[in-house]
Amino acid sequence: MAAGCMGQPRANEVDQLASDQISVRELMRLETAQALQRLRAAGKPAMGTTALSTALPLAAQPSPARLVAIYGVGAKLMAEVRVDGQTLLFVRGRPEAVGPGRAHAMRLLGISGRCVEVSLRGRQESLCADPAGRP
Repeated sequence: MAAGCMGQPRANEVDQLASDQISVRELMRLETAQALQRLRAAGKPAMGTTALSTALPLAAQPSPARLVAIYGVGAKLMAEVRVDGQTLLFVRGRPEAVGPGRAHAMRLLGISGRCVEVSLRGRQESLCADPAGRP
């Protein structure tokens, strides 16, 4: 029997799913960027910004990595990590990011539970999602 008949997704189906997820994410980023632009044009600071963060040039601000989300089912997990002003998408089993952030130096070491293990500039770090209900 063909692999698709036994419950195993075909490679092209997995690629299409990842492509669709990247497209949705890009639309969400575009909408967020447009909303921020409207807030800035209205002279209102964006939520989460402080006088310090708006006063420092971007290069002087620290850019810690932050786990945005882990999603997927079973072994087909994906993780979004925000670092250096961009969101990287990682797929379990692939060390490099996929999509627009694939040239970034961060590498995925593993996904487990609500945490991801990453490596950047020779330093390993564990990034974990906040438990549900925590701000």
